[in-house]
Amino acid sequence: MENYNNKLSQTYPFNTNSTITEDDLAKLRIVTLVNCVINACSSFTAAFGNGLILFVIWRTPTLHSPSNTLLFGLALTDFFVGLITQPLHVAISLICLLSGKSGPQPLTDTFDVLSVILSSASFTIATVISVDRFLVFYLHMRYQTIVTSKKVRAVIAVGWLLSSSLGLAWTLSTKAYYHAAIVSFLVCFSIIVLMYLKIYRIVKRHQAQIQAQEQVGTQQKASLQLHFARCTKSAINTFYVCFFLFLCYFPYNCTAGVVQLTGHSISKYTALQFTGTVTFINSSLNPLVYFWRVADSKGDKKYF
Repeated sequence: MENYNNKLSQTYPFNTNSTITEDDLAKLRIVTLVNCVINACSSFTAAFGNGLILFVIWRTPTLHSPSNTLLFGLALTDFFVGLITQPLHVAISLICLLSGKSGPQPLTDTFDVLSVILSSASFTIATVISVDRFLVFYLHMRYQTIVTSKKVRAVIAVGWLLSSSLGLAWTLSTKAYYHAAIVSFLVCFSIIVLMYLKIYRIVKRHQAQIQAQEQVGTQQKASLQLHFARCTKSAINTFYVCFFLFLCYFPYNCTAGVVQLTGHSISKYTALQFTGTVTFINSSLNPLVYFWRVADSKGDKKYF
């Protein structure tokens, strides 16, 4: 039994004082193998789906709007997840399975840092998207003159810079990183909820105002209703993007928090592996929403 314990401590990132049976080790290997298969499959769909979205936006002039620039930035993070992060995870897992030892430290460190940077960038851009949708309603006709693609690109660059600083914090102190990550998560979540609550109130108020303006000409009223319907549909679609993002990341964040507070164990390691895989799957789900959104906005660059 001692051999199993020694092998376990070399292969998996935790130590335990409890007795590890052959069945426990077999289950851990099954978990690793299943995660390899899932990540290998979703890696392809994430890279291909988001790559296609990037190509469509890049090659379609009518989609070169500030809102679609944000979509491009979010799709780019998901593309890198499928192209780099998930293959790294599969490679590390396969090394563990085949050699019975943990993956090379440089490879593991690269995976950890890239995961931190890309997940942080996704949350940052999703938060900016919610603010952008609010500004569409709040600024109304002034939106196009105030919010430009150049400004949006600058905001995305700042978001990547902040995300890279979290990656640096991970390399210096994981404890400092977790504190910063928790604060960042709460801030992003609060901003997104606040923005969509404000959008909901604006939509309700504007709908009542449009219906009450009986003196407005039929053609003008129809134009206002069409414009508002497009903005509302766009806000709903971006809400789905943010909802799926937090839905996929929430289980992992909760599990990681429990592990940090209570320590590692076989069951927690298994939960962490599967919830981590769910966060990666989010990158494969997003293109489905993207295609829906791009189809709605194609031919009209004003609406995302």
